[in-house]
Amino acid sequence: MSNTSLFMSPERVICGTGAVEQLGELLKEFGTRKVLVVTDDIVGHLDAFETVKDSLEKADIDHHVYSEVDANPTDVQVEKGAKVFSEQGADALVGVGGGSSMDTAKAIGILVNNGGSITDYDFGTETDFTQVKAVSNLIPPLIAIPTTSGTGAEVSAWAVVTNTKDNYKFFPGGWQVLPKVALVDPLMTASMPPLVTASTGMDALSHAIEAIVSPYAIPQTDAFAFSAIRLIMKHIGPAVSDGSNIEAREGMAMAAMEAGLSMNAWCGGVHALGHQLTTQYGMPHGMAMGLMMPVVMNFNLIARLDRFIDIAIAMGENVEGLSLIDAAQKAPQAVFKLVKALGLPTSLKEYGADPQRLPDCAEWSLKDSDLQGNPRTMTREQVDGLFQKAFEGAID
Repeated sequence: MSNTSLFMSPERVICGTGAVEQLGELLKEFGTRKVLVVTDDIVGHLDAFETVKDSLEKADIDHHVYSEVDANPTDVQVEKGAKVFSEQGADALVGVGGGSSMDTAKAIGILVNNGGSITDYDFGTETDFTQVKAVSNLIPPLIAIPTTSGTGAEVSAWAVVTNTKDNYKFFPGGWQVLPKVALVDPLMTASMPPLVTASTGMDALSHAIEAIVSPYAIPQTDAFAFSAIRLIMKHIGPAVSDGSNIEAREGMAMAAMEAGLSMNAWCGGVHALGHQLTTQYGMPHGMAMGLMMPVVMNFNLIARLDRFIDIAIAMGENVEGLSLIDAAQKAPQAVFKLVKALGLPTSLKEYGADPQRLPDCAEWSLKDSDLQGNPRTMTREQVDGLFQKAFEGAID
């Protein structure tokens, strides 16, 4: 381990069916008078959301719901949310939903206690870091409640926000942005349709795989990442096939949380390239991760043969008697087969993407801060080639 490492997690992670019922009492512990509940319009109308409101009402916690969150949250939505927080006199945050809602809650917290515009905290493309504001102050107490099993945002210290002016994603955050509590309740994920279950599951898998091959991997992140992979391989099929299978939902919720903790090792090229598919084509984040994963894994293979062999084994592949390269190649092949089996697109052509926009994808990929976690350096020519392979659906 040659790099300085840092492992961060919420003060408490509470897992299990019915965990959300503790929400109100937890907020009372923090002395909360009024909480801003950040969600999206779909989650806000689900039956599961009533559990959130019931817990707040039982604890006599005043609340206001801010539901103007998109699948890819924007700087505009974050700044409006911070204004609502102040106008409502709130003193705590609850993020309920997928990564978009939890990330928006984190970003709102940054602005509330640190000021400025959320784009002031963009280190991703800034070369003069003296022009970038640091997150100096802790955000207000935040409780994160995932309704999908993929992002791991409930246990991470970063938010993902789209810069609407230039149409790219950046990542404000730091240890000051960690949720105080993560409530991981599989019942909150039971309404996810099959496509969303599959897509978000691929997001969790990408976190675990990229953490394992990251130059910042440490024993703690390895432990969570390999456990997450095994849980995903066991439970994603049953969860996609039957959304009412609570055992499968619980397994995927645990996998997403563990993969989120493994992200302390940072993400890599899968995310750096995949982010551009969400901004340029509007592709769901997890779907983009599933599509880019085999392509980028195959490119990174030579840098970490040993680690890719371990990933292949964790995914249930038989590598006995194979050469190192042949054994390592089982990992991207296994991901490609899983993506296809789940009914997700395996090529940009299949998705209907415009190839004329691929150069823009490549340009922004090289500015994406997640590239620092990739085990192999990427040139512009190589990134262009990877997007071309993704367009055709080729991993060889």
